[in-house]
Amino acid sequence: MLSLLDRKIRQLHEALGDVQSPHLEAVHTERGVAFGAYYCRVDFNQGRTEAELANLASLLVANVACLKDHLKQWCSNSGKAFEGDTLINTNRDVALVHDLWNTDKHATLTKSRSGCQPKLIDLRQTLALTTGVGEKGGTVFRMELATGKVLAQSSGSGSSGIRVSAQIVDEHGTKVGDFLEVCERATSAWEQALVRAGVPIPLRAP
Repeated sequence: MLSLLDRKIRQLHEALGDVQSPHLEAVHTERGVAFGAYYCRVDFNQGRTEAELANLASLLVANVACLKDHLKQWCSNSGKAFEGDTLINTNRDVALVHDLWNTDKHATLTKSRSGCQPKLIDLRQTLALTTGVGEKGGTVFRMELATGKVLAQSSGSGSSGIRVSAQIVDEHGTKVGDFLEVCERATSAWEQALVRAGVPIPLRAP
């Protein structure tokens, strides 16, 4: 049986997977004829409502932020020094996720750990193409008009997929970070803290 902390880490990995998918072949397109012209249209939201996308974002935020309490309990049981609060206070990405979590729970933020009042805007599902690193990395995206299939071919460390996208802004509307990038960096920071505390980290599914 998995320990509570091990299961929580795996839940976080699942939440990260739920907001991004490499499987473009599952994307549905709309095709037809209008005003004598043939068209092919794709909406990468794929029918997901704003509420559904917000649920995915909230689940990811909660799974990242609640690692603090689970790590605290592990350290207490194992006689290890707890560095969760120090991590929140010194890592902006971790602090932003923590503030988003508290705002989601309490509807307001009375104590900001990031130095601002962060919120998510422009929440949607988008196409993501990357060239990766190195000179030979790249991705080619195309849509077959005859079949409506969405196709992408990557080389090197390039990649393609769809992902839940949003921007984190402060109380003045100034952008402070890309939502998924912040969550990925915050996850890595927590995983490093877990390792330092002696917690075995399960591998993420490819």
